[in-house]
Amino acid sequence: MRFLLGIGVAASVVLMATPVATARVESLTIVHSERVPLGHSTLSASFTDWPVKAGRSLDFTFEPEGGIEGRSGTVRAIAPSGKPEALGIVGLDGDADMELQRHPQARHAWGLDVVALPEEGLWRFEFTVHGADGVATGTLPIAAGPTPGPPMAASWAVGMAPWAVALVVLARRWWRVRRQAVLGWNG
Repeated sequence: MRFLLGIGVAASVVLMATPVATARVESLTIVHSERVPLGHSTLSASFTDWPVKAGRSLDFTFEPEGGIEGRSGTVRAIAPSGKPEALGIVGLDGDADMELQRHPQARHAWGLDVVALPEEGLWRFEFTVHGADGVATGTLPIAAGPTPGPPMAASWAVGMAPWAVALVVLARRWWRVRRQAVLGWNG
């Protein structure tokens, strides 16, 4: 009986501690916006971090003048090397021409959720928007600064130092055990 009571109490605690599935999603904190000429109108591109740094995650939102209802579009990311780049965004097909979808936190706009530009330099985002008034195109240049923090080699060296020490300690222990076993065997 006590066992069943304990299970019931534990299940109640787990259910009460679990966040509600319908919890409200936090809205984005937009810190910078750019206006992109898009045919006869404009597109507002907004960012959750500015200036953009290479390798640092941020959210982008894209909203054409008049909203996204009844419209569709694509965006192509052009790397500083001049080649189209698939940014590896979750939920998108991985092609260089990515179909614009509603941002999960800003449902009124299209967007890219938690994206990091992989290299430093001048990126270009080329937009194609299809609407009732035809097809419109626009280009947004974005300068991605250097990756924040220490150089990658220094980060890896610091991160791997404890493993190197552990490897030395294990090698010494293995050598002692092996030496004792050989000496013990010889008599």
